[in-house]
Amino acid sequence: MRYSGRQTVVPAGRRLVALVLIFSLLPGCPVTAAQILIPAAYALTGLCIALLVSPTPWAAAVGLALGALLGAAVYNNSLKRHFLEPRPPRAAPDR
Repeated sequence: MRYSGRQTVVPAGRRLVALVLIFSLLPGCPVTAAQILIPAAYALTGLCIALLVSPTPWAAAVGLALGALLGAAVYNNSLKRHFLEPRPPRAAPDR
């Protein structure tokens, strides 16, 4: 399969519709800083370690991906504590 060198041009109307859909659905996705920063920190750490071991672009990509995956797992595991903590029983309302 040969590369023809042609780039696909997306019409401006489709870009506008895509941006409108993204921005209209964005309020339904609550995002906290921890959801972004914890995986990003692990991804950058994985990138640095991979580049120290083997300074190639392939190693950089693998280190970044594995670091982000590990960071997402750490963030997901930190959510378990929130759900597993025992809550005090609610007091019955007075009548």
